Amino acid sequence: MIAKHMKILILLSFLVLSLSAVGSASSILDYEVAIPEGDSIWLENGYVLTIVDIDPYNEYAEIVISGNGYEVLDTIYYEGDYFYYDDSFITLEFDIVDIYSGSYVDYMDIDGLYIFYKDFPQGTIFLYSIPEGYDVYLNTYYQATSDGYTLIQLSNLETGYHAVTLESRSDADMQASFYISAGEVQYYSVSDFTRSSDGTDRTETTYYDDYDYNGQNGDDNIFGVILLILSFIFVVYFLRGIFKARRKNKKEKHSSTAGFGTVPSGKDKLSSKVSDKTSPAPESTTEVTTDAAKGPAATPAPDAGMSAPSPVKESSTILVKSAFYYRGAILQYKVKVENHTSEPIGDIKVKLFVPDVFLLKEPEKTISMLEPDEGKTVTFEIRPTGECGDCKVSAGIDYYDYNTKKRNHVDLDGKMVSVVCPVLHVKEIDESSWRSVVSTLISAEEDSKDLEIPAENLFDIATRVLKDMNMYMIEPEITSTPSLFTGVARFYAEGVSGLKYASYVEVVGKRRSRLILRAWAEKEEALTGFYHKMLEEIEKRTDIKLFVDEGSTQYNIKTTNISDSLIQRSTIGSEAEVRKCPNCGKDVKGDAKFCEECGERLD
Repeated sequence: MIAKHMKILILLSFLVLSLSAVGSASSILDYEVAIPEGDSIWLENGYVLTIVDIDPYNEYAEIVISGNGYEVLDTIYYEGDYFYYDDSFITLEFDIVDIYSGSYVDYMDIDGLYIFYKDFPQGTIFLYSIPEGYDVYLNTYYQATSDGYTLIQLSNLETGYHAVTLESRSDADMQASFYISAGEVQYYSVSDFTRSSDGTDRTETTYYDDYDYNGQNGDDNIFGVILLILSFIFVVYFLRGIFKARRKNKKEKHSSTAGFGTVPSGKDKLSSKVSDKTSPAPESTTEVTTDAAKGPAATPAPDAGMSAPSPVKESSTILVKSAFYYRGAILQYKVKVENHTSEPIGDIKVKLFVPDVFLLKEPEKTISMLEPDEGKTVTFEIRPTGECGDCKVSAGIDYYDYNTKKRNHVDLDGKMVSVVCPVLHVKEIDESSWRSVVSTLISAEEDSKDLEIPAENLFDIATRVLKDMNMYMIEPEITSTPSLFTGVARFYAEGVSGLKYASYVEVVGKRRSRLILRAWAEKEEALTGFYHKMLEEIEKRTDIKLFVDEGSTQYNIKTTNISDSLIQRSTIGSEAEVRKCPNCGKDVKGDAKFCEECGERLD
């Protein structure tokens, strides 16, 4: 009996030791994440994972991985596949759990996400299942606001402890301190945080080693409670085992002295009752297993697919999907219209509504016709004006339905666009290191027309603006002659979370000048805000709109396969073949089958 209890004690000891050795950090995300079509996951070492296209009907997704602006993988994966990519810099793998169509966007659910960076000096934290509305702070600096389902990435973290705080206006704050190693990617949920007694008494933390004690004490308190509970359970079971052993010994002594004709012991009665009750179990288990097995086999797969409600519903509707893309110095808003009705729809007008902090040249795009089971995409290009923050952009669709013979209107849900203006601090660098860094970043570039500003003055203004933004200027290259001035300056800085930023200014001219401005950043959303902040500051001092109307953008991330499919028809040389609608007399373009004015079917 003593040996038995010693075994229990040893097992519980191993359990306590295992709990003390394993923390809440996980290198594999055991949590399903929904990624919409067109979305990207920005990784370290210049890698980007993009979901280019999702087809819920055929249950596949096109996944592209690009590294430093070059496409390294472009493959089709089906629902249930296992994604795996590995090279000398990164390892990435996950399970594709589900592919489906949402209200406006197609989604792909992944699980078991694992990321590891090789020979990378910094680490990354992903936060998931953070309640909606909580503001995320890393080492007292604001990072993002949770929408309740999107992964929040905290990257470029140096090895050591980092304090993460979740703040809410309606609930108590939550705090935690996490240790990050080089190259590691760790995942934490809301359960890894401890709540503060008062949501307003958050302690301002610094970059020194003293900030990690608060989070560590919270972890120690939780671990102490777990040890106390395990100790209590162990004592209860240990005493219970001793009492049972004593009772058993007494009963065995009593039965050994009773002789023949005694009443069966309680143990025998219990055994007989258990056997009587458990005897039908195999039969019932077999029936349940058989029914469960027959369930899927009763309906063949083709019939199940035909009876699914989603395809039937979608076959009689018009789907409108929208998504945002950061493309260098501009934002692209794509709207995809899919006709799943039995009749065509025509004269489709897509209108975009943006706040005054954005510039939009073409607020309306048109699609002439969509045949049944046909879809097309229009693209709007939006330019910020230097303002930072979150803005809501909405759109509306107006079209003629040939089935109901009338025009319909659909309003799309507004989307929040985030323009991030970084808080920079000076970071010294030499020219060779600067060139090495910018080769791994995303860039945007614009070239102005001839400006009525002396070249030397414009160069002084531009360089002073960038230095005032806390950017370090490498020794400029200046050549000045009586007839020509050329000035080139390179700048570098880092954000509070370690993100890298760089810029390049070149001015050529004399009495009149031309300005070339180029910017680099690690992320598209950071590049957009950083770039237009520079433009705004320069324009304030020159009182000239430098690039708003005639700018050209360049970026080193490949575009997606979804492109603007707006049909442009040419009428050159076809004046003698112009057709007219027999009902209303309106000119008919090309080989259209229906009149865009009255909807009359044409021969």
